[in-house]
This record gives sequence, C-alpha cells and structure tokens, in this order.
Amino acid sequence: MLRRFSFAVACLVVVGAPGACDCGPEPVKEIVCDFTVSTTSGDRIDFGTVQENGGTRSGTIVIKNTGTAALSSLSATFAANSEHYSITLPAGLSLVPDEQQAFVVVFAPRLRTILNSELQIGHPDFGGKGCPTRTLTLLGEGVDALPVDGGFDPDAGVVDGGNELEDGGVVDGGFIDTPDGGIVFDPDSEWRAYGGFEEARAGFATVALNDGTILAIGGWGENGTVLDSIERFDPVAGRSQIVARMPLGRAEPGAVALDANRVAIVGGRSARSGGVVVRTVEIFNVATNTLSCPGTQAESGACSDNTRGFLAQGRINPIVSALSATEIVVALGRIVDSNVELAFAGGEIVNLISGTVTPLIGLSARTGEARLVDDDGSFFVVGGTTATGALLTRTDRFSATTRLVGAGPVLPAARTFAGIARLQGDRAIVVGGANGAGVAVADPLLIEGLGGSAVITPITTTMTPRVSPDLASLPGDVVVIAGGLAAAAANDDDDSVVPLTSGEILVPFGAGFARFAPDNELAQGRIGAGVVVTDGELVTWLGGFGTAPRRTPHPHAEQYRLFDNTFASFGLMGAGAAWAPAATPAGAALVAVGGVDPHTGATSARSRAFAAETGTFFDASPLQSPRRDHSATSIAADLVVVIGGRDATGAVVGSASILNVNSGDTPLPVSLRRPRAGHTATLLNTDGPAQVLVCGGVGVGGELLDSCEVFTAPTDPRSLATFASSSFAVATGRMATGRLGHTATLLDSGEVLLVGGGDVERAQVAADLFVPAQRSIVRAGVPDRARRHHAAVALGAGRVLLVGGEVFEGGLGPSRRAEVYVRATNAFIAVEDMRTARLQPAAFLLGDGNVLIAGGTRTLAEAGLPTISVVESELYVAGATGVGTFEAIELPLSFGRSDLIQADVFGRAVVVGGTHRDGVLRSGDERRSPQHFVDVLEPLDD
Repeated sequence: MLRRFSFAVACLVVVGAPGACDCGPEPVKEIVCDFTVSTTSGDRIDFGTVQENGGTRSGTIVIKNTGTAALSSLSATFAANSEHYSITLPAGLSLVPDEQQAFVVVFAPRLRTILNSELQIGHPDFGGKGCPTRTLTLLGEGVDALPVDGGFDPDAGVVDGGNELEDGGVVDGGFIDTPDGGIVFDPDSEWRAYGGFEEARAGFATVALNDGTILAIGGWGENGTVLDSIERFDPVAGRSQIVARMPLGRAEPGAVALDANRVAIVGGRSARSGGVVVRTVEIFNVATNTLSCPGTQAESGACSDNTRGFLAQGRINPIVSALSATEIVVALGRIVDSNVELAFAGGEIVNLISGTVTPLIGLSARTGEARLVDDDGSFFVVGGTTATGALLTRTDRFSATTRLVGAGPVLPAARTFAGIARLQGDRAIVVGGANGAGVAVADPLLIEGLGGSAVITPITTTMTPRVSPDLASLPGDVVVIAGGLAAAAANDDDDSVVPLTSGEILVPFGAGFARFAPDNELAQGRIGAGVVVTDGELVTWLGGFGTAPRRTPHPHAEQYRLFDNTFASFGLMGAGAAWAPAATPAGAALVAVGGVDPHTGATSARSRAFAAETGTFFDASPLQSPRRDHSATSIAADLVVVIGGRDATGAVVGSASILNVNSGDTPLPVSLRRPRAGHTATLLNTDGPAQVLVCGGVGVGGELLDSCEVFTAPTDPRSLATFASSSFAVATGRMATGRLGHTATLLDSGEVLLVGGGDVERAQVAADLFVPAQRSIVRAGVPDRARRHHAAVALGAGRVLLVGGEVFEGGLGPSRRAEVYVRATNAFIAVEDMRTARLQPAAFLLGDGNVLIAGGTRTLAEAGLPTISVVESELYVAGATGVGTFEAIELPLSFGRSDLIQADVFGRAVVVGGTHRDGVLRSGDERRSPQHFVDVLEPLDD
C-alpha cells in the first residue's frame, strides 16, 4: 500500500568517467527454488456437496514460480481420499521465474460421506537447494442427490428466469401443467439483502463489537420513517441481519458498549413529526440478541413508556460514553420545542442500576460539533453552531478522571460540521466543516495534548473542501477522509445536497502531513453514515443519506482497504455488466462479467460473483479486455460465452470469447456478423454443441438492429484445438422492427418469442418468433401494447406472460398492463392489469406455476419526483390456460430498485443491481443512485 510514496537510493555512474562507480562487482545470481499455490478463497477449496458417482465440481489453483530457476518437475499428490480428487499437470510443464499457470482440481465423489483431503504440490530439490512443499485444504462431501440449487440448470440463464416446462416438442401443450422447475417459494419467504443493510438507514448509532461485527441501531428509514431495528453487520462477509427490534423506534440515537456483551442505547427521536424525544435507555445483549430495561426501568413496559425514562430530558443525537459497566455519560444533542429541533446544553452522568443522575456543567448548547469519544468515557468536542445559529470557535473536553468539563483551545476560525479522528500520542486531526457563510472549509487542524493543555496548529496541506466528512484513523496515523458535501445545503432542493464520492488520504510527512489520493472513489456518496475501522486496516462505510433532491437513506456498504489504497463494494459490478449463472469453487454463483466499475465509472474487465448457496461475494476470472452492454450466457457448468457489447472507448464490438469463471477468458476466432450492444442472448435447446440466439440491440452507428444471429459453440469448449469449429450464422429473415429493450423468451417447443423494444411511440408492430429448425424469423401475433423494458415469463404449453414496461399512453411512462401470448393461435390475450405500474420489473416463474413480480419503476405525481423505485411485490396466479389474476403479497424488497436485473441462480430468485430513482435536481436531471448489493428470496427460518 502507498508503494508510490517510497524512495530508493541508486549508485550513479558518470558517462565517460571510467572507474567513477565503486558499486563493486555484480553479485552472482543465487539459485532459489520457490513457488506459491493460491486459490480465490485463500488456502482452501470448499467444493460443498456433490452427487456421488456422476456428479463433479471443479476448483482452480494458480501456481507461480517465485524463485530464480525453472520448475520442470512439479508433482501433485492427495494426502487422503485420492480416488475422489484429480488434477492434471501437463507433460513437459515448465514454469520459468515469475510465470504462473492455472490448473483445475476436480472433485468426483464415489461415496456418500465427507471426503476432505489435502493437495500437496512439490518439486524435487536441485542445485543443492531444497524445494518447498505447498499444501491446500480440500473440503467436499458426497451426497445421495443434489439439492435444488446444487446443480447446473441448462435453462437457468434465459431471459424469463424459468426452467423448461415440457419436453414433448409440441407447439401447444394444451392446459398448463405444474412446472417441473422454477423458483422454490416458501410461504414464509422474504427478500434478504447481501452486501448491504437489510433496511436502508441513516442517522443511526454504531458500535464495534469484540468479534469484529458492527451493530447498527435505529436511524431514519425510507420516506422519513423511524427504524426500531438493530442490525449486525459482518464486515468480512458483507452480510447484515436484523437481530432485534426495540419497543420504540429511535432516529439519531446514541449507543456505547458497556462490556463485552452489553450495549446501552440512549435517546433519539421516535418520529419525524408528532413523536417524542426519547428518554428511555435500553440494554442490548449481543450474546442473546435480547433487549432489557436497566435498573428501575426493569418493570414490564418501561422501555416503551417514555414518561418513565431514565433521562430527565430526552436527546436527539447525544454524545454517549461509558465510565464503567454501570455508568454512562449523556451529553449535548438536540431537543424539540413546538416541533422545532433546538440545540441543548449540558449533560448528565447516569447510573444504570440506581437511576441516579448527576448533571454536567459547562457544556454550552451546540449542534454540528465534531466529537471524539475515548474508551475511558472522556470526550472532546470542537466547534459547532449555537442555539441562536452562531458558529463557535470553542472546544471543550470532559475528563472521565475528574468528571468535569473544561474549556479547550480556541479554533483559529469558527467552523461547524467538521470531522475529527484520533491520532497516536494524545493527538487528533480536524478536517472540513463549514464557515459562517456556509462555505466548505478546506484547512485541516492538528490538536496536540488532548488530555491536558491542548494546542491547535493549522496544517498547511491542500484539501478538498467538504462539509460533514467522514474520517477514519488507521495505523501509523494514516487518516482516510471521504464523503460529505461540497457546501452546506440551504435546503433539500439544493443540488449541493448530493454527497461527494471523492476520498483523500493524509499521511505523516516531516512535521506535518502529506495528502494523497486513493486509487478510486466511493461507489456511493453519503452523509450520516456509519464509519467503523476493523482489523486495523479496513474502514467500512455503512448506509447514510446518499440521494437528492430529498435525502433518502440507502443500504449500501463498502470498504476502504489500506493495503491496496482502494475503495471496494461487497456486491457485484455496475451498469452494463452481463450476468450468468455458473459453477465456481464457492458453489452455484451468479457471475457479473465486465460492466461499469462502480468506483471509477470506467468500463471494466473485472468479473464478480455471488454464491447464492453461501451468500458470499468474490472475484471471478476477469475478461481479457474491458467490455459493457454485452451478453453472457452459460453454456456449461463453469463456462460462459461473452458476445458483443462496447469496449473501453464506447465503440460497439462484435468479438466473442469463452470465459471459464474459474480460470480465465479465451477469445474466439469468430465474431458477430454485425457488431451489436444491448442485445438479448438466449440459450437454445440442442443435442449438439451449445447454441445461443443473439437478437437486436444497437449497431456501430447507434441504429436499432432488426437481425438475429445464431452462435454455435466449439465442439469441445474446454479445448483450444476445437475453437475454430465455433461460428456465427445470420438467421433467415428480419424482425418486424429494430429492437432494444425487448425480451427473448424460450418456449417449450424450442422456439423463441421476441417482443417489444424500439420506438414505443409508433404504431404497434408484430412480435417475432425464431424457429430453430429453419434458423428463421417469422411473424407472431400483434401484442396488445407496444412496450419496452418489460418482463416476460414462459408459463408452459406455449404461453408467455408479459408484464409492465414503458409504454406510450399520452406520454411515456411505466405500465400496469399485462398480456399472455398463446403459441397455438399466435395471438396475445389481454389479462387484468397489475396492481402497480412497473418499468423493468423482475419476474420469476415459481415452482407452482405462478409468477412473482418485484421491483421496477412507477410514476409518482409529486413535484420533483416523476418516478419512484418500487419496493412492493405481487403475485400472478396463472390459470390452466395462462389467463390469471394479480394478487397483493406482503413481500417487499429490502430497498426499492429500478432498471434491475432478475436471475434464477440454480433455483434461487436473485434481484441484482439497478438504480434507485431519487427525483429531479434543480438542473432538471433525474437522480439515480446505482445499487450493487443483491436481494435473495429466502425462507424466514434460513
């Protein structure tokens, strides 16, 4: 980390001055035998459960020669259960220094039992030098039958997200039978977030626990709601779970750890208007995930009865510190008078057993102060705004030793809403804030001697002006600053309310600090977030306000990683990524290939995977070159064909490659007959090599394309020698119109229905049908509505449900309209409208033949908010002929999503990415916040 800041000393040679260098003779090169063996998951591969006698799962290892001599006799042995594992090291293999190669380990269990082993990679000694042996742990279990999500479903990657329903090959199967696949839908299912909070929140309290997890308590939820939930976030896995709910919701509470197992929760506001400022104190037990009332509050109902609270005066956003396991300090914060929030002075020391309250004297009323709270209960406050609106130059310190408040040094200039972080040696640094004119402050301050006669010294380092920045202090006095606002916002309609994504790093340099930039930025700007340092070098940003023109909380989580100087999100890639289910060493996974890097905005070659079985994110093998707006289609368990899209310059391309998500990306020697981006790609039913139908999209000049092509995969897509057998062939005929934002749905007959897209303001045009036997496009019926960005689901028996999308009915907007295509009559039948208008919703075929619809965009008749992201779900109950009704269902997404992607990941419903539509800025631009976490449909008891 920060390697570019290091210095090297070299011996200089003056040209034309023989003997001028006394560097000495060149050293003799030493023979070193050494190598590393690595995987995507450290020093182990977990194959999970695999069906005995026929099932297989593969994992990838990478061997790198880190020595000085070639390795030509590498060996691989299994310490146990060798009959169940295999690896092939090619004959003649030789790794020269710094060379690395990937090799596949295959688990093929022959027994129904746990079959763990160790893989030992070795090399004979040579040149009198010893060679190491490297060992990897292999974990696997043979089982009698695969679980629903444990195997590769050849139809899992098609647009409609369902499985093949009938195999009779008939155009119309008559009445619809219950499907033999589809999403397993438990009556007690709910959408659960991975890579972020389960509930979007800002203005919450955070407490770092001894086990490395983080508590997030209360806060503001969407649409001004006050949250009563407590979540526990794992900063390693990126998984958050609601572990308890408080009797009374609390926005902007305070919280502090009393000991290893107990956290005190204090104050907050119970509602945006008409509520109360909370006086009660609750104790959360982190071992049992239970809440209790302390001391005299212990009688039933006391924690929910604000009139019997510990505090004489409730406080919003108080400072809370712990003097012992039974005494806390509650100071400053705000109160409410006639529904107006006002700064409040002073504080109190509260005994949690007896309820005794000792007032603190000397803390003047202020808001917007920078706070530094120590483990012993002492705290230091800097600047702020008085109850009358004046900015302060004052600093104050509460000493846990004397239990008194004392005045600290005076600031060079008044500031409010600054950030502060503790440094080593009883020092702190203050960054940012706003002056009396609302202008963001850039000059940082160094405070020395916090425990006694403190001194404030300005730091002459150029910084980005920012109000309400987040600061985090890392080892070696490295300070990370990110987020905040470019200026104090006058009101919620001010465009400057959009939080900054930029970050900067301060590093000790001489007597001061030097400023450096991280290698990227936050994916999501935020204020009012939770910022916690764990494991010494990981800074986790949680939630916060991140939208405009109204401040809407969001659930995103991301980290700054000191060791590589970057911000990273837990979730998947951003806009323009292509998605495909695949088998990886971590199990059945949804893989995001390429797209826009959410931290840089650049087109990326990176691939990210989400293992639906384990709920974990990890990096998959990257593409050889950046690509976006392309397609990715699974053609085998761990193989994905990548077609078309745009390169790093934005040019539309026709190239294709086969990505082994466990080992790497290999370009194909064939290309699309016509380059295209934004097309659909549908895996066809075939007995020979895999075939993919590619239709529509935009061409190199931005024109909508009305053609389709059929890609035929190599006869052996794992062998380079067969890649020349792959091909692209143009389908006979053309679609009724150029299509973009259309759907391509595989029917049980093997045909593909192509509907919608293009210019929906024109007169309605016919749908198209791809007939695989002739590789031709023929006209289907005329849909009831011209639509794009809708959802389509194959119901079986030659029927397809179309829902939502963007239509033109007096103007462009989301639609509630739904219809069913019937192959037998080549006609579309209108069915009742959805309960909610939805543009680009997710739609999943369920195992009982019904369809679950979630998310999307709907209209909202409110100034500045023409559209809003939908959080609700609904159920289409299909009849025997496909005609059915929509029913309300209590199954909200964790956060409203628009422009989203749905995926059937081996029998699990996953909603991916998209944006949160947040309204229109003063400039007229609609604000859309990208989303990178996922929602997974799971039973409540999982």
